[in-house]
Amino acid sequence: MFKTNRTVESMSYKQKALLVAGIFLCMELGLMVSMEFSIALPSIITDIGGAEFYALIFTVNLAVSAIVTPFVGKLSDIYGRRQILIIGILIILVSEVITPLLVSNVYHLMIFRGIQGIGGATTAVVALIVISDIFDIENRAKFLGFYGSLNALTAIIAPTVGGIFVQYFSWHWVFYSIAPVGLIGLIIILKLMPNIPKVERAKMDYLGASILSVSILSLVGLTSFGSPTVTPVLLVVLAVSLVAFIIRQKKSADPLIPLRLFKHRIFTICILASMACMFAATGMIYFLPLFLQNIHGFSPTETGIFMTERGITSFIFAAISGFIVAKLKDFKLVAIVAMCIFASMIFVLTFFTVSAPTIIITAIFLVWGSSSGVLISIFHTGIQMNLPTKEISVAMSVMQLAVSMGALLATSLLGMFVQTENLSQGFSYLLYTCLAVVIVTLVAFVIVVPKKKQVVAPIPAELEKSIPES
Repeated sequence: MFKTNRTVESMSYKQKALLVAGIFLCMELGLMVSMEFSIALPSIITDIGGAEFYALIFTVNLAVSAIVTPFVGKLSDIYGRRQILIIGILIILVSEVITPLLVSNVYHLMIFRGIQGIGGATTAVVALIVISDIFDIENRAKFLGFYGSLNALTAIIAPTVGGIFVQYFSWHWVFYSIAPVGLIGLIIILKLMPNIPKVERAKMDYLGASILSVSILSLVGLTSFGSPTVTPVLLVVLAVSLVAFIIRQKKSADPLIPLRLFKHRIFTICILASMACMFAATGMIYFLPLFLQNIHGFSPTETGIFMTERGITSFIFAAISGFIVAKLKDFKLVAIVAMCIFASMIFVLTFFTVSAPTIIITAIFLVWGSSSGVLISIFHTGIQMNLPTKEISVAMSVMQLAVSMGALLATSLLGMFVQTENLSQGFSYLLYTCLAVVIVTLVAFVIVVPKKKQVVAPIPAELEKSIPES
């Protein structure tokens, strides 16, 4: 299962495209359940209890993903892309199938969502690395556009399916429903995934990874359980662990996150922009269904339809954006337009925090969709178009870490607004926070990214080996 004689050079373009399709299907395992789960969670909590842990349930999944993400790229360098990808798929597939069978309280639910975070992070990181392994720069932009469309397609299908299952059947089917999709993707990968050469002399920086994990956990504790007694201790732990991690990365011969990457301005701003946009998007995706159902009185099915409408425009514009970037060979304009649309949508939504006609909510979700699919992939595209090929593996791990941290901070920080007595007022605060984050990011992005991108051509293997690491 883990070994094959197939090589990248022996694959036709159609085989590569089919392989990516299979990988995307397996990524659906995590994406589909997360989207359906956000619709289903109010009903799950009603069934098993634990309303006080509403935001923490999301946080656990994202915290585990953030901790695992930096390991994944390096593990795929050491043991091979094929092996690590298949392991990640099996983890998430098996855990999602057995979750409804074993979950009887909120603590069980958090444990299984944590396990699913391991599989989801592993699959997502390796999948993005594989795209850079098998395609040239132009085709990377196209397929990363399709990656945004994948998220959009999920947004079309998952909310409605999740709403129907919850309202007419049982929340258990939220987990069962994606198994066939994952199995089809796994079969394609087993048949077509090539044996991509391992990176010579690659080693895991376990000490650095442990220190980074302490930093992430202290940040989660700070944003989720802060109190006058605990907060000062967590702040000290966070500060010390971050300093220790930076020192470790400087001294390590094979660092987990090479600090040299941050010398690339585009890499740095793409990382920060991805984190910020994911922060705002996660706040909207995870908590908007709660407000729509509890404030506006919409049913789970109606909420799912709104999310589906968002997914339709997201699917269309994400796919188009990949071809636009490939043609222009510049990702900046597409990213700016998408962020402007996203900010405009949030601003308009601030006028409807108590009640709104269905037609208005529909229009807002359609506009939102035209930016959401693009923002999922555009910063990945920017990095893959501007960094040398040898840096892509670790860069994608750092990017996914940024995505996970953005979502993690959203569930923990924005989760405070869910706990207010006046839910409508809490919704207003959530929107203004997300809007401020997107606007600041937009301004910084415009200032930092140069007007005309310089495309970095793939470096020949024999020349690449001669380039020093620092």
